[in-house]
Amino acid sequence: MRDEQTDPDIARRIQNAIDMLPSPIFIKDEDCRYIACNRAFESYIGLPRAKIIGATVYDVAPAELAAIYEKADRDLLADGGTQTYETNVRYADGSVHDVIFYKSVFHKADGRPDGISGVILDITDRKRLEDELAQAAREDFLTGAVNLRTFYELADQEFARFKRTGEAFSLLVLDLDHFKKINDTLGHEAGDDALRKFVQIVTANLREQDIFARAGGDEFRLLLPGTPPSGAIVLAEKIREEVSRVNLRASNGSVPLSMSAGLCRCHPDDTRIDDIVRRADAALYEAKAAGRNAVRTHPVSQ
Repeated sequence: MRDEQTDPDIARRIQNAIDMLPSPIFIKDEDCRYIACNRAFESYIGLPRAKIIGATVYDVAPAELAAIYEKADRDLLADGGTQTYETNVRYADGSVHDVIFYKSVFHKADGRPDGISGVILDITDRKRLEDELAQAAREDFLTGAVNLRTFYELADQEFARFKRTGEAFSLLVLDLDHFKKINDTLGHEAGDDALRKFVQIVTANLREQDIFARAGGDEFRLLLPGTPPSGAIVLAEKIREEVSRVNLRASNGSVPLSMSAGLCRCHPDDTRIDDIVRRADAALYEAKAAGRNAVRTHPVSQ
């Protein structure tokens, strides 16, 4: 029969066990002083266990953060139960991590709070993946411009602002000229290259608040918040000139790029964003009918 283990033996085995876990673990008493932690928590704090045990958050964290941490602990001790929240923290090595804090009150034999145990779960990789997936859901995979669904989400917000405040915007519909010919003569890889080069030129000329989307094929939409037609046409002509300087090369030939654009502004009688899109489309067809490589403005915007 095995001898009964002593309290120090049990404590040593528990410490060895939690030291093997990769997530920072800590335990505080009812006075919010650390009474235990694992090696991962030492790495997080940047102090050895000997300096953590008996310390408070004021001893291991900046004062402004320590005040927030202690209040959360005191509230948890008063309310009982558990506390879970996401935040980002800076480890002692300077790296910033997205984490989830799980904290829970443990009790004495008589039911009174005896302290708090907690674990910090690193979700940095998960958050990065979530951000990447969210970005992919918003963007056209080929060009990096926002997709049509995202365009309508953002454009509808701008249209609602226009209806509420009267702050107008301009809308451009842009189209690469002879895009089918590029695909037919140089191949679809060259066509993809043409789209990417076009998007690079446009985005280099935009402000942060501008909304640039691929509507499909070689058609794009550009919404310019707070921009009158006079400013929008200057921008469109600048983009047109830069595009026309591109000579697209492929293994089987080359072709110069050009674009056409139709411009329209919002109008008080408009009921939805598609009213403006239709007028910009009509102006685009005029630009193409005029020989392409041109910008035309819808009469409502003049």
